[in-house]
Amino acid sequence: MRLIPIGISRESDGISYMSPEDFSNARYDGVQLRSDGKKNPVVIMHSKQTDPLRWKVVYGFSQVFFRSLAEAVEFCNSRGFQLMKDQVEK
Repeated sequence: MRLIPIGISRESDGISYMSPEDFSNARYDGVQLRSDGKKNPVVIMHSKQTDPLRWKVVYGFSQVFFRSLAEAVEFCNSRGFQLMKDQVEK
């Protein structure tokens, strides 16, 4: 059997096709998609339950929890996690 590649792209290009909703699950909604310096996805998520820490930032193998969206956004900004272009308010 002969394999013929039908499309080749860099892994870093994949994040441009993602949206925060792609990371939603039964417990969390994806709210905001960012990228780190290596173009890996960073997601701010909101809990569907009434947990004391309803917001979390997921990046790599790490999860950090926060009380408010503002705290989560400040954490991302302090680490240099850039907001994806299509989510930037005009």
